[in-house]
Amino acid sequence: MSVRKRTLVATGVAAISAAALLMAPAAQAAEHRAPLKVPTKHKTVYVFGTNVHLREAPRTSAIVLATVSHKHLWDWCQTDRNTTPVKTPKGGTNRWWSMVTLVGGSDFAYVSNVNLQSSSQKIAGVPDC
Repeated sequence: MSVRKRTLVATGVAAISAAALLMAPAAQAAEHRAPLKVPTKHKTVYVFGTNVHLREAPRTSAIVLATVSHKHLWDWCQTDRNTTPVKTPKGGTNRWWSMVTLVGGSDFAYVSNVNLQSSSQKIAGVPDC
């Protein structure tokens, strides 16, 4: 094999190894999550806040996937299991988080129900996750 071919092969192997290292944390994180049962219906909800974080999991410590302001989202389901309670404007807390996508589709993310147009803990018409 010529020096040029060996260099190209070595460069290709290094690129593949680097890509595998970059993807490994995401693959490992996905292994620890429970399988997701995707609902078939959604309800359109409104984010009435500014700079509201959409997160990877229903906790304030979870990775922020996107930030939205005054936007409609599709709410697929909601949960109060393994969540972080969020303070409400009236001084209480709400444990309920919704699994949402952007209108028209996107990856799933979680947002606290406190940030959604709702007058109660749960959002009527949205099933439990």
